[in-house]
Amino acid sequence: MKKDFLPVLRFVASSDAHIEGVDSVGYRRLKKAIDFSLAFAQRAEGYKGLDAVLMAGDFTDHGRPDEFEAFGEIVRYAREKGTQLLSIVARGHECVTLKKKSLSVFKEVTGQETDFHRVIGGYHFIGLSTTPLPKLYYSPKQKKWLEKQLDAAVADAPDKPFFIMHHEHVRDTVYGSTKFDGWGTPFFKDILKKYPNAVDFSGHSHYPVNDPRSLWQKEYTAIGTGSLKYAELTVDKDRCVHPPTYKDCATFWIVEADKRGNLHLAGIDCEAEEILCEYYLDNPSDKNNREYTQEKQRARSKPPVFESGAEITLKKDGDSCTVTYPRAQSTDKMPVFIYRAFVYDEKGREAAKGRTVPSYYLYKSEDIISTDLGALSKGRYKIKVCAETPYGIRSDYIEKTAEI
Repeated sequence: MKKDFLPVLRFVASSDAHIEGVDSVGYRRLKKAIDFSLAFAQRAEGYKGLDAVLMAGDFTDHGRPDEFEAFGEIVRYAREKGTQLLSIVARGHECVTLKKKSLSVFKEVTGQETDFHRVIGGYHFIGLSTTPLPKLYYSPKQKKWLEKQLDAAVADAPDKPFFIMHHEHVRDTVYGSTKFDGWGTPFFKDILKKYPNAVDFSGHSHYPVNDPRSLWQKEYTAIGTGSLKYAELTVDKDRCVHPPTYKDCATFWIVEADKRGNLHLAGIDCEAEEILCEYYLDNPSDKNNREYTQEKQRARSKPPVFESGAEITLKKDGDSCTVTYPRAQSTDKMPVFIYRAFVYDEKGREAAKGRTVPSYYLYKSEDIISTDLGALSKGRYKIKVCAETPYGIRSDYIEKTAEI
């Protein structure tokens, strides 16, 4: 924690718990996120409050009555612990079973409106649910309502950020929001670009919070909330990528604000109960404070490094070949996003290649990386391996010549 940063507000930003009942993984993790955040607050110097827990939709998996009731139990649990859980409805999961009735059931189990505007500790919080209607995620009426709330927030606190929550990322902002990724919406794009004070939280993609691309700044600030259920990724030209440990991933943010509007973001591994990443944002209501544009992040990205003497091991099992090697180390506080292995024959021609996405979204990733190369015929080969940041900055290669 920066010595001159003294929080006066603290809240959780999360999404995608996909609760399937009181015995489900999502139920347990959301409750655990609340408990951890309360303990985090108590360990902090100075202000010890946890003012709110935000859940940006997909809190149920199928929108069944028992799933809504299980979520309602978490809402009541948060209140008993001295905080409040503020959520919105996402039609992709909440409205599957009960359709239009989902909105009334939500109100009944939570005591909340589906769209809300609250002021907590002098900071404005605005939440917007999707509609249950086919092909209409947000209505024209909601657009007018949202702009009215945003104008009211600026008028009341022009020198402070305000916080917005909806389910889908705004198109072309955070990791997972492009049209190719498939998890973004253009609905908010023309609205939010007029409000530099906006700090916009969204989920839907399940892309991890500690990926630096999950923080975006340009006209305003956008932040991906990860998922409490599992991780998903876009890798190269492949979307919906699920590494072997993707179900172990449960990430969320603890957000703190000081009286000057500066923010501290702590990305949390819920299962490990550890901090994955941290950011300090100078008051984002000032449009000149844009330290985390993707261009600046990419420019800061430095090559990972393998330890001296790191060696590649080649294994052949039937027709398939696999290489293993020690993990590389980050040199820029950004995670190592991917490892790439290349195989060349004696004439220098590429004979095979493979990639491995490590468990970078977990507090403790693998120490040894394994990459499948597929089938290789008998011969002598040169194998080269590199590590890469989320921005495509590669390490030096480690190499091995091997006979098959």
